[in-house]
Amino acid sequence: MLKIFGKIPNTDLEGTVDPDCVQTCFKAFDCILAYFDTSGRCQLFNFNDTETLEVEESTKADGLFVAFKTTLLSDTCPAHSLIEPVVNIGEDPITWKKSGTTFSFQRCVGDWKMFRRSNPEITVCMQVHGIKSGVNQTEATRFCEDMGYKVTGVASVEESRWLKKRFLEIYPKADNWQAIWIDGVRNCTGENNSECDKFDWSDRYTVGVEALVTGNAWFSYNRGSTPENCLGVISNSGTSVSLNDIPCGRGSGLELGVACGYQMLA
Repeated sequence: MLKIFGKIPNTDLEGTVDPDCVQTCFKAFDCILAYFDTSGRCQLFNFNDTETLEVEESTKADGLFVAFKTTLLSDTCPAHSLIEPVVNIGEDPITWKKSGTTFSFQRCVGDWKMFRRSNPEITVCMQVHGIKSGVNQTEATRFCEDMGYKVTGVASVEESRWLKKRFLEIYPKADNWQAIWIDGVRNCTGENNSECDKFDWSDRYTVGVEALVTGNAWFSYNRGSTPENCLGVISNSGTSVSLNDIPCGRGSGLELGVACGYQMLA
């Protein structure tokens, strides 16, 4: 536990009194932060109940403290300027961001997966949702939008392979070529045109073609006489390939769900 003088804005320390507030948080698996004062009033913040949280540094005169549950690199308490708490609960380590005298914590909703992209530097959250066999593109899009999210694009091989892994966790008996919808539309025709290996993204946060590389994407361009100009994550478990082009609109008839996502605001 890393204790500093600090307070949580708009949070009143009324109610629970626990002289061992820090130790209580330390022993509780889900606790990420203890907030307390000199009289023993205590409030704990748990990972599964907290999506955003801000801590403002205060002074000794305020009599208010926060204790971050974190993992330190050594047994020595870091210098004040080097304090960088990390939450190690859940699938993704989350570093508290410091701006001036404020520490900020932010994570994805529920059990959604967090991806930090470098170009541009943004954080995106994603999750796979099963819907029904043969779900079409309109139904998949509506499913995400009804929750306030987008059908997500993928900016890296890592992202697409995580979606495939999650897909197979939901549908472990999925047949080869069954898929989930993701964002992406091809805006050209002709498999001999190199531009046809590129897709346009409409989710407003995905850019680039890093995920659309040989070894991660199979493109057949057409299904009989039907163009395959949209993208899906496929179930094929015997290969590292995770992306396949599929017909827009109705799809191939093998789609089972959708990958939804959103950009986490800074």
